[in-house]
Amino acid sequence: MIKNKISKSIFREYDIRGIINESLFEDTAYLIGRGFCSLNKNLSNIVVCRDGRLSSLSIVNSLIEGIKKSGVNVIDIGCGPTPMLYFASFLLNCDAGIMVTGSHNPKNHNGFKMTLNNNSYYGENIQKLYKYILNNNFIEGKGILTKKNVKKKYEKCLLERSGPFPDIKVIWDCGNGATGEIISNIVKNLPGIHKVLFEEIDGNFPNHHPDPSVEKNLTALKEKMMIEKADLGISFDGDGDRIGILSKDKFLVPGDLITAFLSGSILKKNPNQPIVLDVKSSNLAVNSIKDQNGKAVIWKTGHSLIKAKIKEINAPLAGEMSGHIFFNDNWFGFDDAIYSALRCLQEIKSNKGGLSSFLKTLPISFSSPEIRIECEEKNKFKIVETVKKIASSCYDSSKLLLIDGLRVTNEQGWWLLRASNTQAALIIRAESTSSQNLETLINEINFFLNKAGFDKNIHDYF
Repeated sequence: MIKNKISKSIFREYDIRGIINESLFEDTAYLIGRGFCSLNKNLSNIVVCRDGRLSSLSIVNSLIEGIKKSGVNVIDIGCGPTPMLYFASFLLNCDAGIMVTGSHNPKNHNGFKMTLNNNSYYGENIQKLYKYILNNNFIEGKGILTKKNVKKKYEKCLLERSGPFPDIKVIWDCGNGATGEIISNIVKNLPGIHKVLFEEIDGNFPNHHPDPSVEKNLTALKEKMMIEKADLGISFDGDGDRIGILSKDKFLVPGDLITAFLSGSILKKNPNQPIVLDVKSSNLAVNSIKDQNGKAVIWKTGHSLIKAKIKEINAPLAGEMSGHIFFNDNWFGFDDAIYSALRCLQEIKSNKGGLSSFLKTLPISFSSPEIRIECEEKNKFKIVETVKKIASSCYDSSKLLLIDGLRVTNEQGWWLLRASNTQAALIIRAESTSSQNLETLINEINFFLNKAGFDKNIHDYF
């Protein structure tokens, strides 16, 4: 039976992801290929790519077989980062693109990120795909497989659409992910001194976990920066769509502040442009964008949702706390950590004092990290909705932002509660102008959660 070969749990909000040989199998990949082509009628070609995980080759081969059996032609561009898949879809004028990747998840995880007509394929479409596969009503045909190497064209376009670059010393940490080969080639064309760590693509991730938003994963990068007296550290996640940046003093710059920094030259040329930030972003970033004559637009968290928003309002730039950065001015509107790194170098070149000087201009702020608290899948949204109702009785509607969970603004600052779309967890964040006020905000979230029947203490998690 089809239902025994495909798990509903892997069909998430932004993409499809599961654990190899537990919830995600080669048969699953085959059925996803069949279902995607049968549901989305009249496709002529699909470009596919894979990251460097140990399971990705067998998974992509099964996916390709499913696509071909549905009568759709496949262009396989091999192993590389997710943004190279997006780039290839534009370059090759493909109807759709499917990336096999586990992103920043543990090595035994894998999944699929999909586009249709160069738009993100997410949300209800992913749920429709699951239901369609269960119906077992697939179209039949004989598609043709073609293999193409687009790396050189991708590298050339990255360099042509960014720069000029500063003459500084940079350490690059590829984390044995899918960016290694491309970064090693690109840095040969940059001024200054560039050293690349862990460029070998290795699905075992032998040096550290490929998530640049977690500080413990950047230990080797910090040490190398210290030894080399480097000006900047740049790191990537496993599939190259999220960036981590360490300033000269080894401060891990949050994604929202990276976005605020990158907006500088854009807003100098064209003031009053909208810059999109996700709902977890700080007032520091919002106010910095305003101070640079931009309009900060707060939107839902999630790379697919952000990509849709920047197209809707024609924003030149967007960024998430997690390190997804989206350029829509001189790039294609998708999240590309390699291009974002080059634009960061470009901004350092054009900004007197560079990134460190920009960070020093920001006022002092006290904020929590992104706090994740385990919560059963069936309960997480119910709890958020209950807290919304309670908060609505305590606050004027002008103080509540309800686009993605609940963001409350008050005299102490702001706090956020939302249900994770990728984990069985609640996500909490708060920001204030003093440590005492931050503590007040955290206590308030605890109070509302307890009233909603959730008895875990936030203080135990940070």
